[in-house]
Amino acid sequence: MVWALLRGQWRTYAIGTIFVAVGIAAALAYPQIIRLMIDQGILGGHLDRINGLGLLMAALLASEAVATLLRNYLFNLAAERMAADLQQRAFEHLLTEDIAFFDSRTTGELTSRLAAAVPSLQRVFGDELADALRNVLWGVGGTVLLFYTSPRLSAIVLLSVPPIVIASALLGRRVKRETAAMQEAYAECGTIAEEAIGGIRTVRAFVQESAEAARHRRAIAAAVEIAKHKILAASAASSIAFLTGEGAAVLAIWIGGRLIVGGSLTAGALISFILYAFLVARGFRNASEFWNDASRAIGATEWIVALLGRSPAMTLEGGERPGRMAGHVTFDRVDFSYPARPDVAAVSDVNVRVAPGETIAFVGRSGSGKSTLLALLLRFYDPDRGRILLDGVDLRHIDPSWLRARIGVVLQDPVLFSRSIAANIRYGQPEATDDEVRAAAAIAHVEEFVARLPEGYATPIGDRGVQLSGGQRQRLAIARAVLRRPPVLMLDEATSALDAESESLVQDALRALDYHPTTLIVAHRLSTVVNVDRVIVLDHGRVVAAGSHEYLLQTCEFYRQLVETQLVAA
Repeated sequence: MVWALLRGQWRTYAIGTIFVAVGIAAALAYPQIIRLMIDQGILGGHLDRINGLGLLMAALLASEAVATLLRNYLFNLAAERMAADLQQRAFEHLLTEDIAFFDSRTTGELTSRLAAAVPSLQRVFGDELADALRNVLWGVGGTVLLFYTSPRLSAIVLLSVPPIVIASALLGRRVKRETAAMQEAYAECGTIAEEAIGGIRTVRAFVQESAEAARHRRAIAAAVEIAKHKILAASAASSIAFLTGEGAAVLAIWIGGRLIVGGSLTAGALISFILYAFLVARGFRNASEFWNDASRAIGATEWIVALLGRSPAMTLEGGERPGRMAGHVTFDRVDFSYPARPDVAAVSDVNVRVAPGETIAFVGRSGSGKSTLLALLLRFYDPDRGRILLDGVDLRHIDPSWLRARIGVVLQDPVLFSRSIAANIRYGQPEATDDEVRAAAAIAHVEEFVARLPEGYATPIGDRGVQLSGGQRQRLAIARAVLRRPPVLMLDEATSALDAESESLVQDALRALDYHPTTLIVAHRLSTVVNVDRVIVLDHGRVVAAGSHEYLLQTCEFYRQLVETQLVAA
């Protein structure tokens, strides 16, 4: 995956590499000019030679500075684009994942991993990659010039290469492994932080600030403990590279001094050789450190690679797109267990038929499967057994996006976005006109509180609608759903946060819709079920009774108990 991203920016990297080569050529020329300046200028007593070589060095310095500027710009630009590409791919892939994928993962975990992985990759493949390439070219070019200057001393310096390569390979794998584990540990920290901050009102109300801080502290300590092993491996690799590289250079200086005394090497040649030796040693050592950094970055992105390698069991698109939807819904002997709890049946042998335009209500104790049936109709999941039919067609054969675009959904705790009121109502129907938005808002009685806001429908509502009350958020969600004029409307306790008067007004408006959608309601309030066409009673995931409210009061003891306890109490 990383190499594929690098290939996507190969042109920018290729141009940047040209300037790396220009800078290296200038850097490698310095020791040779210094050798000539000592042997021909200083020892030879030629001032003009010294001046000429000094001007040449100034020109090389200027060219290296320009090359460094362009090199850094191009490599960092390529890294920025590569990181943005990876982040966008990961985000788009998350949007296509099965709902079951999110059932076993938290928002904090996903956002923490994404936030930690991308910047490390961006840093390594920007300046650090340019420096690593420069260091490798330093090592290769310097080695050639070392042999040109003194083959005997060059063989000594090259003794440092095998230990550096072996240490980088062995310890680099450990660094990569420990980095992946560290990212997982820090993702747990992100989960804890996201939960505590997102639920700060609950934390404050229950005086749990100290408990949440201690929980986060334990997770951070576990992450730091893993980081210690990673740091030790990276430090050991760096130390080995330093010891072998610099040690070989020092050994070469000692032997070179003996060769000068013996008359087989000039002073200028030795100084030139020493400079090349340190360039080569530093080049290979820094390249080794880059390998460790790259191992850390690649380790941090392993989860993204695994994520992008996943193929969702249910694609967003693909399947039949009927000409129109009448709204005839059938649950045919449906069994289902959530993937996260495969041993617990959520619904069992459910048989329900809903006629077009009919309004039904699902009632039952908590956990009886009411919301599960709505999730199955939205095709967030497929049944383990049985079928769900829409106008006689199995949902498995219908394009999921086409299906969901024709279903309006209102949840008990609706999710709103940090945008304006109008933008939230338009969500899912962005081409809707202002008049259509106001008409939908009128049905949900949104204009009642919007009129009091200084910016009206352009008013931002804050993160998840935090600036609105629970009832106001529900009204917005109802307006958002009816704006689409969906043939099927799902209301999962959609008016639970409204007062009795507002609830009555909204319900009357929904019943008065001019196109009569098929409506499925999850209800806990008596006021919600008394006017529906049919009530479906669920218990432990099974349908135990069905009929009108009055009929069930007379014939179903379990329903009477619900009315007397849950429905009336609610």
